[in-house]
Amino acid sequence: MQQCLIYDNSLRFSRAIAGILTLIAFLIHNHWLVLAASILVGLRIFSIKIDILYQFHALVLRRLLKEKAEPIPKESGELNFVSGLTATLLFIGFLFLYFGKFVDFAWIFILIMAFLIFLACFAGFCVATLMYIFFKKIFKR
Repeated sequence: MQQCLIYDNSLRFSRAIAGILTLIAFLIHNHWLVLAASILVGLRIFSIKIDILYQFHALVLRRLLKEKAEPIPKESGELNFVSGLTATLLFIGFLFLYFGKFVDFAWIFILIMAFLIFLACFAGFCVATLMYIFFKKIFKR
C-alpha cells in the first residue's frame, strides 16, 4: 500500500477542530455545522494537501510553535478510509437532521461521533482505523 508522510500533531489538530465543530453543532443544535465538519473531514479523502485544517497547522502553527517533530509514514489507504467513514457518518447525521427524520436519534448519533473523533484525537484510539485493519485482513485472504 502507498505510504505518505504525516505530521501527527497536525492530523490531531485537524481532528480536534472537526470534533469541536461537531460538539458545538450538538450543543446549539445547528445542522449546518455538522455539514461543515463533514466537508472538512471529507476533503482529506482526496488528498492531505487539500485538508485546510491540516495544512494550516502543518504550515503555519508548527512554525509559530517551533515544533521539531518529524513526519511519520502512514498508509494513505488508512487515512482515506478513516476520513471517508467519518465524513460519511457525519453526512448521514446531517441528512437525518435536514429532512427532519429521527431528529433525536440523529443528535445522539452526532454526539457519539464527536466523542469518537475526540477519542481518536486525544487518546489515539481510532475505531475506524481498527475497522480498516480488520477489513484489510479479511480481504487479504
